[in-house]
Amino acid sequence: MKRWKIFLALALAFDLAIILIVGQPTRAASIALIRVDATASAQNIDARILGSNLPAWLGPARFSNATFRARTIASGVTFLRIPGGSWGDEYDWLACENGQGICAWASRPTDFINFLRATGKEGLYIINVNDTSKKAAAVVAFFNSFITDTTLIGTDIRGTDWYTAGHWAQLRASHGNVEPFKIKYWDFGNEVYGALPATGGALCAAYGWENAWTCDGTEYINGVGVGATRHEGYLEFRSAMRAMDSTILVGAVGVPDPASWSNWGNKVIAAAGNALDYYIVHEYAYFNLPATFDLALAQPQETWRAMKTNLQTAFGNRAIPIFVDEHNLISPQEQDNPQWMTRAVNTLFIADTLGQIAQNGFATANQWDLMNGAATNGTDYGLMNADTYARSAQYYVFPLWSRFGTQMLPITSTLPATTTLSVYAGRINANTYSLIAINKTGAPITATIELAGAASIISGTIDVVQANSLNDQSVTFNGVANPSNDLSSAPATPLANFGNPIAHTFAPYSVTLLRMSIAPTASRSFLPFVKKFD
Repeated sequence: MKRWKIFLALALAFDLAIILIVGQPTRAASIALIRVDATASAQNIDARILGSNLPAWLGPARFSNATFRARTIASGVTFLRIPGGSWGDEYDWLACENGQGICAWASRPTDFINFLRATGKEGLYIINVNDTSKKAAAVVAFFNSFITDTTLIGTDIRGTDWYTAGHWAQLRASHGNVEPFKIKYWDFGNEVYGALPATGGALCAAYGWENAWTCDGTEYINGVGVGATRHEGYLEFRSAMRAMDSTILVGAVGVPDPASWSNWGNKVIAAAGNALDYYIVHEYAYFNLPATFDLALAQPQETWRAMKTNLQTAFGNRAIPIFVDEHNLISPQEQDNPQWMTRAVNTLFIADTLGQIAQNGFATANQWDLMNGAATNGTDYGLMNADTYARSAQYYVFPLWSRFGTQMLPITSTLPATTTLSVYAGRINANTYSLIAINKTGAPITATIELAGAASIISGTIDVVQANSLNDQSVTFNGVANPSNDLSSAPATPLANFGNPIAHTFAPYSVTLLRMSIAPTASRSFLPFVKKFD
């Protein structure tokens, strides 16, 4: 009999004994067998899946706030998309940099550089689809170029002279950042497929919202019109921007179902061809909330694999990276009157969403958003409150995933991931394995965990985010309700069970990270046998 079968039999016998002694428990506990294939080839995951969005409307005062910066550093968020969703298609980067228009109060490009430098985060920039390709080239130069760069940008189709790359680098330097702040990834617009009918044409939905000029995916790629009234497309923007920095990548706006929105995604994929650097999707689980929390918690397991398969088919099996630039539980905050996004149900939902994004090989992901501002109905997309800087329940998922590692291993569980326990396994280094478990039930789950093919577990740590109910608007992080800004007041607890397999109980309504260290494999040194000849 295998070790884990013996262990499971003992666990079942123990639970039965408890029931016989004290009677039927009020909350039925579950038992799981979890098996990690420790010898399998690992799947690499990009740390950029732990991204978020940073909107300009927060303003420079918040960007410079010490608490906001400290909590951003500690969050584990890696990758911040700027300057903010639909604002990306209205944001005039140069007027903002000069403090004009909305940027008399909103954040300037320099404010973004200062925040990203201070927190050590990477940026992704949304290009205004209504600008010209040369104006877009100038903002690439503003962030990425050196003052000495004499690369000519020239005059755009509307008659504006955009000078040289060094001209815009000098503007950056004059505002306090002499050295470039390199941005590698650039989105060509936001949700362009949702353009207003008045500006985007007959293919647009009557309820369109985006300030954009087309709802036709082919036009979006190739542009439309002539002369000064022309709207340049993705291909023209990409060419002009890469003339400033050939290492950048420019993403094209897509949709999860490429046939939806007047066949938008399929048209984008076909028209862009081999020039498509990455394909962008936004995935909000709901427009209207489901009837129960259980339905919401099942959604990640039912969504991401099918989406990836569908998109790979549309790509013709080309290896096009998919960027999930926005994701959260519900798209319109006005529909979240019960404030689910602020509750523990969203903690578990986001934790499982990140796991599915990683497991299914999406390139990057950006939760919406790092800080947003509360809606009039009291809900809030943000990981932090815009007035108090308090951390939301979903915030604490990111520190756990940031400690998981960047390699994922195959894992199986005897409990259903949709309704009960979802699990993810990883390898941090040669002697350390990780496991994230999301208990979606109100009862503890006792698990037998086997690292198949690995040596005995000799040490480890446990991090836990837990709620008393899915309706809670606060959670504990390693048992602490309001930890210090850097989370140091809520350290991980030591793992107490050793061997292989081990037993562990996952608390109700929790997200748990186990980091398990095994005994290092002894290395042997061999000395060659040398025969001496006379």
